[in-house]
Amino acid sequence: MLYAAAVFAVLTVSAVVAYTAATGAAKASLGDHMRATAEQYAAGIDPQQLVDAGLPASGDHPLQARLRQWFGRAGDPRIASVYVLLHDDDPTQLRFFVDWTADQEPADPGERYDASELPEMLQGFHEPVTEQEMTRDRWGLSFSSYAPVHGPDGRPYALVGVDVSAEDVWAVQRTVLWWTVVTWLGAALLIAGVSVVVGRNVRDPLTRVIDATAAIAQGQFDVRLRLARSDEFGLMARHFDRMAEGLAEREVIRETFGRYVAPDVAKALLADGAHLGGEKREVTVLFTDLRGYSTVSEALDPVQLVGLSNTYLGRMQQAIDAEGGTVIEFLGDAILAVFGAPTPQADHPARAVRCALHMRELLAELNAEAQQSGLAQLWEQAGLEALSHRVGVHTGTVVAGNIGSATRMKYAIVGDAVNVAARLEQLNKQLGTEVLVSGETLARLPKELATADARGEIKVKGRSEPVQVFAV
Repeated sequence: MLYAAAVFAVLTVSAVVAYTAATGAAKASLGDHMRATAEQYAAGIDPQQLVDAGLPASGDHPLQARLRQWFGRAGDPRIASVYVLLHDDDPTQLRFFVDWTADQEPADPGERYDASELPEMLQGFHEPVTEQEMTRDRWGLSFSSYAPVHGPDGRPYALVGVDVSAEDVWAVQRTVLWWTVVTWLGAALLIAGVSVVVGRNVRDPLTRVIDATAAIAQGQFDVRLRLARSDEFGLMARHFDRMAEGLAEREVIRETFGRYVAPDVAKALLADGAHLGGEKREVTVLFTDLRGYSTVSEALDPVQLVGLSNTYLGRMQQAIDAEGGTVIEFLGDAILAVFGAPTPQADHPARAVRCALHMRELLAELNAEAQQSGLAQLWEQAGLEALSHRVGVHTGTVVAGNIGSATRMKYAIVGDAVNVAARLEQLNKQLGTEVLVSGETLARLPKELATADARGEIKVKGRSEPVQVFAV
C-alpha cells in the first residue's frame, strides 16, 4: 500500500505538471495563431484611409463596411470578434472604429472602451502582443491578441484586436484534462493490477523464507525451502538449502569467521583459535580516504552512491590483496590497511607503497569507466572534476591482535603508527598531494621506489618527535 501510494503520488504530480504544460502549450499555440491573424489584418488596413475616415458617428462609412465584410470572411470558427480601436484624448480611453462579432451585439462606432486596466491592450498600439490571461468585459470572458496600425507619420494610430471566446479556451483545457485523467487512471489500474499479481507471487515464498530463517535461528538445521522457481527466490532458496546442509558441521567455523574479514586472519584463527590479546610488531600502515566524497554524495542518488562506494572499495581491496596486505577496517569511504601483520613480511614498506601506487592506477581506471557510462557527469556538474583519494603510509611499531570481548572481537592494530598514517593522509589536503609517506617508510624502500619529494616535517599530536614527510 505504501508503494502504491508513492506511485500514485508521483502519477498525480506528473498529471498536474502535464496538464499545466499541455494547457500552456495549447494557449501559446492559440495565442500565436491569433497574433498572426491580428498582424495580417493590421497589415491589410491602409493607414491613410483610416486617418481620412476619422471617427464617423455611424457605421456607414465605406471603410467600416469593407472592414466588417473582410473580418466576417475570416473562416475561422474559433474567432469570436475582430475590431479596430483608436486612441482618444486620454491614452487609456479608446474608441471603436469598427467591431465585427460572430454571435454577439457589436460595439457602435465611436463607443468608448476603458483600457486603463489592460496594459497588454495598450501595448498592442506599439507591437503585436497576446494577453497572458483571459479578460472579462461586457461581451464576456475572452482571450485576445492585438497588432498595431501605424499612421502615415509612423506613430501608433490604431490597433486591431482578435478575440477568442473563453469557451474555446476551456474546450482546449477540457480536452487536455480528459486525456490526462484517462492516462492517470489507466496507469493507476495497470500498476494496481501488477502490484496485486507481484504481491501474491512474493508473499508466499517470502513467508516460507521468514519461517525457515526463524527455524535456523532456533537451531533447526534440517529445515529446507525446496522452492521450484527460476527467479531470485528460487536462487535464494537453493543457496539457503545448501547453507542449511552445512551449518551443523560448520557452526564453529561460522561463528569464528563471523568475527573477521581478512583471509590471513581467518586462517590464523582456524589454526590457533580465537583469543583476546596481541603482539608487538613493526608494520607499515596505509590509510586512504576518498577526496570530495560529500560532493559525490550530493551528486548521486543513494543507489548510485552505494554502487560507486562498493566498486571503489572493491578496486582498492584488489590493490591491497595483490600486495598481501590486510584490511583492518572500512570506515565509510576510508580504508585502514596493514602490511606485515598478521603474517610477517620483511618487505612490508615496499608492499604498502606499491599498493598505494596501484590504488592510484585503479582509481584512474574507475574514473575512465565513469566517463564512459556517463556517471562522471553527475559529479562534474557538482564541481568535482574526477574522483581522487588521499593516501598516507607510515612504518612503525603497533600491537596487532584481537580486541573486544569473549563473544565478539575483531582483529585490530593499535599504536602511534596508525595515528601518523591517518595524519599523513589528511596532510595531502594541505599540500595538494595524493600519496605521502613518512621518513621511516622511505628509509626502508628499495631504490626503484625511493624516489620522492621532501615536503618538510610535521608535528603529530601526542608525539614529541616530528615526522619527515615525502610525496611519492
